[in-house]
Amino acid sequence: METTILKPEPMSYGQRFVMTFAMVALVKNLPLITVLLASKKTSTPTLVKDCNLQKTTGDPLVVAPPVNDTTIKGQASTLSNTYDDFLGKPPTATSAQVTTARNTCINSYNQNAMYIQGIARNAAIAAGDVSVGIQVVIRCGYKVKKTKAPTTRVFKVTPSGIGAVEITTKAVAPRAGYIRQYGPTTAKNVVPAVIAEDLYSLEADVHVTNLKSGTIYGFREASILPLKRAGTSTVPTSLVKKAATPTIATNVHKVTFSDGAEHYTWSNWVYVVIL
Repeated sequence: METTILKPEPMSYGQRFVMTFAMVALVKNLPLITVLLASKKTSTPTLVKDCNLQKTTGDPLVVAPPVNDTTIKGQASTLSNTYDDFLGKPPTATSAQVTTARNTCINSYNQNAMYIQGIARNAAIAAGDVSVGIQVVIRCGYKVKKTKAPTTRVFKVTPSGIGAVEITTKAVAPRAGYIRQYGPTTAKNVVPAVIAEDLYSLEADVHVTNLKSGTIYGFREASILPLKRAGTSTVPTSLVKKAATPTIATNVHKVTFSDGAEHYTWSNWVYVVIL
């Protein structure tokens, strides 16, 4: 039963500025390129190999590395020979000599790594493409640190029969609650002018029926985390404001606030043509 009229309040100039700035930052911010460094844990054979892989001579961007190719490869050769002598029977080099040669290579390698990292980041920003910066690192013989892809919350609406959809989302936390809103619209990317009564659920997945076939519907959701108690994790302030005092009506699990305003963090609208 469609009873609630969606009337968004106009944003102030300051709110529009903040939203525009955030959207631009989201588009422009690129993943940071991090070049792997050598360390005391790096084995001597690996350190020698990595130093010998450096090739910055003639590079159009890496024009003045702190340690040039010839010097660092000479240091790698010294380390290799000293290490072989140390392993000889009888040994003709001491462990202290190996350590000194290793420290020299590590220092040179890391100086160049940080220098190349800065150039690679600038190249990525200039091109608006992180892969451009990564290519700088690779062609100079260095390695990029792999980063974990961020885990994003997935909110999907899938037709599941005549006049029905399946709403699925990634659960945000144990005992979390979910609110869904939906309504018919004239076209995709047009926010529904009229929305049905809010759907409240403790389930991450729900089935919605009795929708009008052939009509485009918009769907969105918000989640509510339980309040912090002894021994539980902190509730993110983006979901529950400290100034708001929630009251839970256990029959529908609806959360209201003492100031009368909504404090939900809504997802973007998702649009689906109903079968």
